[in-house]
Amino acid sequence: MRALVLMCSLALGCLAQTPHPCTSPPLLTGALTVSTQNEKLWAYAKYVYDALGQRIRLQELGTYQNKSFTYDALLLYREAVMYEIDDVHRKCKKRPLTTDFEPMAIPKNASLLGQAILGSSSGPGQGLLVNTWVGDLPNNSGKYMTTVTEFGCIPVSTVYHTDQFGWVVTSLFNNVIGISDPQQLVPPDFCQTEMEAGDGEEPASFLSLFLNKHFLGSCGTKENLEKDIDVESQQHRVYKEVTELSQQQCVCFHLCSSKCVCHRKSMRGLIVLFVCLTAGCLAQRPQPCRSPPLLTGGLVVFTQSEKVTAYAKYTYDALGKRIRLQEIVSYENKTLQIDVLVLFREGVLYKINQRNRSCSKKHLSAEFQPLEVPKDASLQGQSILGSSSGPGQGLLVNTWQGELDMRRRGKAKYMSTVTEFGCIPISTLFHTDKTGWVLTSFFNNVLGIEDPQQFIPPPYCEEAQLDEDGEGPADFYSLFY
Repeated sequence: MRALVLMCSLALGCLAQTPHPCTSPPLLTGALTVSTQNEKLWAYAKYVYDALGQRIRLQELGTYQNKSFTYDALLLYREAVMYEIDDVHRKCKKRPLTTDFEPMAIPKNASLLGQAILGSSSGPGQGLLVNTWVGDLPNNSGKYMTTVTEFGCIPVSTVYHTDQFGWVVTSLFNNVIGISDPQQLVPPDFCQTEMEAGDGEEPASFLSLFLNKHFLGSCGTKENLEKDIDVESQQHRVYKEVTELSQQQCVCFHLCSSKCVCHRKSMRGLIVLFVCLTAGCLAQRPQPCRSPPLLTGGLVVFTQSEKVTAYAKYTYDALGKRIRLQEIVSYENKTLQIDVLVLFREGVLYKINQRNRSCSKKHLSAEFQPLEVPKDASLQGQSILGSSSGPGQGLLVNTWQGELDMRRRGKAKYMSTVTEFGCIPISTLFHTDKTGWVLTSFFNNVLGIEDPQQFIPPPYCEEAQLDEDGEGPADFYSLFY
């Protein structure tokens, strides 16, 4: 369950009113990404969802076992029919669909894990209130965790486990209530009327569309790729079609970036989920920014190797160049409590043990690095977490990537997502050869410092001897490793 800890911790917060299980709007249009823990499958899709007519349309592209694929499926549950559509060659297969339609909803027997704010509640457009629920999959096949918006029950993300792929993360974004093009839910005129025999497991729910063995087998295997087109041409068509998909999405937003797919080869695995959260269109090109100088909130840290998972309360003062972290850390299946006060201006790091009233003092030679998007960062894109269809349902975010010179640690790659309004941190992926990918997610951020005493060392720290060895953390993120 360690892979779940990240999203579990995002939901830790105080509840003003206990949320209840809910059902998502019956008509939704948007985009999503699917990423698996074992890196076998990654997919980006545009979707049209009609719970009233029990219809779903998916235009999908991705990689499966290092092979690129595209897939276009129309599922008509009421008619018990599934169409596999190839617009390029004007081909269509009609297959039986015998499973029942499962709407996007929080099951009534789900357990509320908690409520949290992605971003900040300190200003308009800076935060998104979400609820996280957990439960058991049917037939005791595993567990799931789903996050939806408090207002509107708009899906944000779902995590669940399968034996084939391990943990599977689905993230939904740029959701809009309603269907702009009902023709997407009508079979093209070139679709055959004869039904082909079913051959394999059928999708039982919205999410299982991406893990269906028949879907992956029909578009990801070498035999099928070679049947109509060679691998190189297929990959070229994938890039061409994702650009076309992005351009279609830009009808409403005027300007679009399709870098999500262009960067997927160099940043695979854990990072790909957050790269593709940025597949959106830009109304106005964002600029690099700096987070507010005084921040208080919570965060979780998760490493690609799963050796380290940490939950922390943080207090951040860029004016005084001070950081306080009170952490609960799981390291190699051992739980630790760590309390660290970092005073960059004084060049000192305190490791505090309040239970034993002891304190160690370490020399700090590194310079303070504020929470910000560097000026040389490259914009990956802009998207809405949740929906833009109603107040309190969505959060506009920008995602940036770049490289940092970590001196002795060498080059480091990063990818940061911040709110468009306020530059409040949402998440950061940070990579070095030593640590691999380290994911930090922020939540319940508040502008200002509630307790300035957090930056004053306890009286018993005065007796601590200064340890001159070591360089100490170079920035906010390196405090965790």
